Amino acid sequence: MAKNISIVTRGFLLAGILTTVCTVAPLFAQVEHNYKVGPQSTNCDSLEIRAFSTDDAISIIKQSSFRYQQQFKISRTYGVMSASFYSCDGKLGYLIVKVEKKDYIYIDVPKSKWTGLISSADINGFYDEEIKGNYEVITDTND
Repeated sequence: MAKNISIVTRGFLLAGILTTVCTVAPLFAQVEHNYKVGPQSTNCDSLEIRAFSTDDAISIIKQSSFRYQQQFKISRTYGVMSASFYSCDGKLGYLIVKVEKKDYIYIDVPKSKWTGLISSADINGFYDEEIKGNYEVITDTND
C-alpha cells in the first residue's frame, strides 16, 4: 500500500511541477532586460519616410518589422480617433495619430509618451499638451 501511495504522490508532484513550469515559463518571455538590446529581426531602423506622402509613409511603417507595436481605436466624431506606436528599440518610435480625418506621423516619440497617451483619462488633452507640436511630424499639407 505504501508503494502505491508513493507512486501516486510522485505522479501528483510531477503534474504539479509541469503545471508550474508551463504557466510560469511564458511570464519570463516578456521580461525587459536591463542591458541594451538592439533591433532583433527588424528592418525598422533604416526607414526613410520623410520624402513620402503620409499615406505612403504609413504603408512603409506598417509593412516593416518592429520590436514593439501597439494601437488603439476610439469610435467618436472629433479629436483623436486612433493611434499606433511602432518602435525598433522599445524606447523611441513612430506615433501615427488620426485626428478626425487627418493622419499625423510623429517621429522619435518616447515610449513613455505613448503609455501616457493610452492611459490618460483625457486623450485629446494629453495629445494637445504632450505630443502635438513637440515632435517632428509628417502630414499632408493639402488636406
